[in-house]
This record gives sequence, C-alpha cells and structure tokens, in this order.
Amino acid sequence: MINQNYITNYEIIRVLAQRIKEYRLAARISQKEMAEQSGVGLATISHFEQGVITNMTLSNYISLMRVVGMERQMLELLPKLPMPPMALKQINKLIPKRARRK
Repeated sequence: MINQNYITNYEIIRVLAQRIKEYRLAARISQKEMAEQSGVGLATISHFEQGVITNMTLSNYISLMRVVGMERQMLELLPKLPMPPMALKQINKLIPKRARRK
C-alpha cells in the first residue's frame, strides 16, 4: 500500500523553490539583484526557481532566505528538543520494557 501522505524530496524542493520566488517577487527583487545580494549565481537562482536544479546547497538556500528576510525561519525546521537528549535517555531507562506479572 502506498502512503498517500508521502511527499517526495523533489516535491519539497519544488515547493521551496516556488516560495523563494514568491518572496523574491513580493520584495520586488530581481533575480540579478538577489544574485548580487546573496552571492549565489544568477543561473543557479534561475534554474532553481524553474525546477531545473534540485540539489541547491543548504548554504546557498540560506543565503537566498537571508535576502528575503526569512533566514530566521530556518531555525523552525528543527525546533529545540523539550529537554536535552541525555535527560531523555535517563527517563527511558526508568520506563519498564514490559509489564511484570504478579
């Protein structure tokens, strides 16, 4: 059975590329201006927005996000854990692995 909620990497990248383009246009920034401000090549930006490039580096993507004022949103992708991993490990040690019969 195929999971209907599954989103491929390509689909996610296409959505991110489309959103970068929308934010760029909303900010009234040309691709050339974005290239100059971000340090990412004009051809790279153009190909990314068109869906030709699907392997944009994370560094380049953050640079594009910074130009449109959205770099802080990257931190929301993986929010902080509610407690440190070692504390979670200690709690898990206290949880019985199976119920005991009396």
